[in-house]
Amino acid sequence: MKVLITLSILVMSSMTLAQTGFVSISDLCPEVKAHMNYATTENFTGDVVAGYKARKAFMAKAPAEALCQVIAEAKKLNLGIKIFDCYRPAKAVAHFQEWAKKPETNPELKKFYYPDFTRMELFERGYIALKSSHSKGSAIDLTLFDLATGKDLDMGTGFDYFGELSHTDNLGVTAGQRKNRYLLKGLMEGKGFKNFSQEWWHYSFKPEPFPDTYFDFDVE
Repeated sequence: MKVLITLSILVMSSMTLAQTGFVSISDLCPEVKAHMNYATTENFTGDVVAGYKARKAFMAKAPAEALCQVIAEAKKLNLGIKIFDCYRPAKAVAHFQEWAKKPETNPELKKFYYPDFTRMELFERGYIALKSSHSKGSAIDLTLFDLATGKDLDMGTGFDYFGELSHTDNLGVTAGQRKNRYLLKGLMEGKGFKNFSQEWWHYSFKPEPFPDTYFDFDVE
């Protein structure tokens, strides 16, 4: 007898932050730098992404608390944490899918973020997910910066550079750049986060607080 198990996926839309069990990372860890690229035009789409109405950083409570511990450890090394993205509304993921269906209109943007692939290939190769752990409140995109200078550590590529050079273990970057990637990895994995091997900046907290739920409230 075969037993079929159906994964229940629930998308929450009209909820307040308090109702979700999420927290503001900046409130919990005031020293974090929340850059939040998708709330700006500084991202691979070239537009402000749907669902991002403010440059605010939210996560489920458990991973946010773990991130605060990472920040404390980084500070001992005179380093800080800069967030590119964390909680991502489900509507933002849909925005990416609609963007991928459109013809290429900005060659310079393509060259900067995804020179070797078409828009649809970014999904096919796993760089952009059809359903994202970001929408569960458990994933974060981030880097380290020098507290004295405010400059990001050199990781070999920028955030959302979709290509093999961004793979965490890629040998095409310099020894110093690879050392910086592993420093970030060590800090994050020491507090319960797991790296996505294709993106040095992407980490997911394990176990996920909401493994079957994709949230859709706006970042505001």
